[in-house]
Amino acid sequence: MKKRIIKFITSFKIILLLSLISLIYFAFLASPRYESTAKIAVKSSNLQNQSSSLIPIIGLNSSSKEDIMYLKEYINSYDMLAILQKDINIKAMYEGKIDYELFLKNLDIKEDFLKYYQSRIKVVYDDITGLLSIKINAFSPEDSKKIADTILKESENFINEISHKIAREQMSFAKEELEKASLELSKAQDEINKFQNTNSMLDPVSQAKTQSAIKTQIEEKIIAKEVELATLNSYLNSNTPQVKALKSELDALKSQLKKEANKLTSKDKNDKLNYLAIDFSNLSFKLKFAEDAYKLALASYEKSRLEANKKLKQVIIISSPVLSEIAIYPNVIYDVFSVFFILTLVFGIIKFTYSIIEEHRY
Repeated sequence: MKKRIIKFITSFKIILLLSLISLIYFAFLASPRYESTAKIAVKSSNLQNQSSSLIPIIGLNSSSKEDIMYLKEYINSYDMLAILQKDINIKAMYEGKIDYELFLKNLDIKEDFLKYYQSRIKVVYDDITGLLSIKINAFSPEDSKKIADTILKESENFINEISHKIAREQMSFAKEELEKASLELSKAQDEINKFQNTNSMLDPVSQAKTQSAIKTQIEEKIIAKEVELATLNSYLNSNTPQVKALKSELDALKSQLKKEANKLTSKDKNDKLNYLAIDFSNLSFKLKFAEDAYKLALASYEKSRLEANKKLKQVIIISSPVLSEIAIYPNVIYDVFSVFFILTLVFGIIKFTYSIIEEHRY
């Protein structure tokens, strides 16, 4: 009996028997699987000079490709599987079906569930078109389409979250910079107010210009009076009332000129307009710089805030999933022939190895 079993196992009949078993399985037992296919691309709303053609829309730029590759990994991840389980109970769609892979896996185990899910989904990126093709297998057309629709919806959320997260981080940074700029502006304004209150002067620079104009006017009057005095001295005695009056007026003007000059410039920093004007100019420059910095920070914050609230990137559905009418699996002829070919190849290798061993034994 033992020899008969060994003889049967080592004969080609075993190949025919196993092929017959596979024929029965694929033709009568295996649950049919249906496939839904979707093709998508990622488009940024910030792209410049967009054309109406599909290639610029789907974009072959590095940013879009990175997003597509991130999305590909996300679709194959346990995070996506967990969402599918929560939203549509994907496990129930696969459990209880006749599938040889299900015999080898326990869907209650996270790792087995993920591997089985990955075996039922195929995600392929096309470098030429920039499209991501998603193919989903399930045991009914409705289930495969439902899974595909849910994946597309979550893909949109995933891409939006990536761009929004970056935008929120930028907005947070811009807000911090705006707060710093606001503090600097308030500090500069306080310094200006303190300076004006301490010196009882609104604008030393303007006042210095006014003082300088007064000084110039006095100098012009002095010159005019000196010319007039020289004219009188040419034909009148210096003791005459007219000459004495003109000299007194000239002395008063020179005395006033000295006072006005002392107001403008002096080595004493306490109350001289030249030093006050310099200090005020420095404070005014700091205030102007703080105002410009605040305007830039405010503009940056507003821009980042708008970007955080709008859809920066979106998933473009090039081809939507549809209800399949024909089961793609099992393909009885192809599957049985594949099993037969593989078994024949393995059988040949075993027979060849066995023959070599037998020859060396004797």
